[in-house]
Amino acid sequence: NLVEQAKAENPASAKDHASSAGLFVLAVLVVAVVVALWWWQHQPSEVLWVVLSVLVVTCPCALSLATPAAIAVATGALRHQGFLVSRGHVLEALSSVDQIIFDKTGTLTLGKMSVSQVITLSDLSEEELLRLAAGLEGGSLHPISRAFLDVTDKVPVNAVEQTVGAGISGQVSLELGRIAIGRPSYIGELFGYQPPKLPSVDSGKLPLLLASEKGPLGWILLNDQLRPGAAKAIAKLKSAGLGVSLLSGDRQDSVTDMAAKLNIDDWCGSMSPEQKLIKANKLQQGGHRVLMVGDGINDVPVLSGADVSVALGDASDFARIHADSIMLSGNLDTLPNAIALARRTRRVIRQNLSWALLYNLIALPLAAAGMIPPWAAAIGMSTSSLFVVINALRLNSSSPTSVVQ
Repeated sequence: NLVEQAKAENPASAKDHASSAGLFVLAVLVVAVVVALWWWQHQPSEVLWVVLSVLVVTCPCALSLATPAAIAVATGALRHQGFLVSRGHVLEALSSVDQIIFDKTGTLTLGKMSVSQVITLSDLSEEELLRLAAGLEGGSLHPISRAFLDVTDKVPVNAVEQTVGAGISGQVSLELGRIAIGRPSYIGELFGYQPPKLPSVDSGKLPLLLASEKGPLGWILLNDQLRPGAAKAIAKLKSAGLGVSLLSGDRQDSVTDMAAKLNIDDWCGSMSPEQKLIKANKLQQGGHRVLMVGDGINDVPVLSGADVSVALGDASDFARIHADSIMLSGNLDTLPNAIALARRTRRVIRQNLSWALLYNLIALPLAAAGMIPPWAAAIGMSTSSLFVVINALRLNSSSPTSVVQ
């Protein structure tokens, strides 16, 4: 359905070129009338053939095919690389982006969370804490919930409420009442008490606080893995002069550690979805063309607000629906290749348009002068269109190239 939607949405450049083709046809008809009047006054017997040659040789097939042929070929080439275009403007926007924003969990990392450590702060055992956490996370689509998929005998939780980018709460037994899991700040605001001090843990781990109305229950520390191709993709993008930012809802020291590993200079942690969107809007107001890469529900505002957006293949359904394209392969190294192909597509479109206009500028005067017979005009028109299509097909035959090109 997304592919069909993309086919139905013509990019702005295609619409402009289609409009130009319409104006060109009108101009040709005016020229044909003028040519017919001139030949009628001088050589009436040649009027039909000359006017026919003018109309045939200037048929705007090549001009009309210049943009859609290149876009169709490039879209197919991207699909073979595992990059699904789901909006009509993607290629046009990708060719001009200069700032890329990445989410962290599930985007730069695999989002395959696993429980690293459980620190109890109450009389409950580690197993009981995991059962409670699994009950809360059972209906969530966030990558964090995957860490508790293997937990058996989950505690039933009712009246579950999820605060995007913060945590989840729900009702359990009368003894515990309402419980919640998430950021310490979220727990403090929800239950109205000061959350405990964060334990001294490795910056690469994600700490979640599990608590009830009566007090904190324990810490659950999660591990995640860097996504394949992430470091290589970031290096390629930066070498091409593109700005790279890391915006995440994870705690600041964890985001700082990730930014250092990937050599990202601009980063910020503990951000809400609204703060991410504000950051993206500021970049756009500063004249930047922004590309957002994310995977979760909390990324949806920025995915929708960016000039162009990419969701991972294993992202939440909500993120994939609102993204302009989907990286089915899950390999971030596909992204710089997609940008490189988009830039090459822009160049091919310009080449096609230049050829179509040059051909008509040369052929029209010759046809109007009676120097091109109708059969030769038909061959010229067909050859011009064939050149445009063959030039576009070059996008499909080349291997992935550097973004710099």
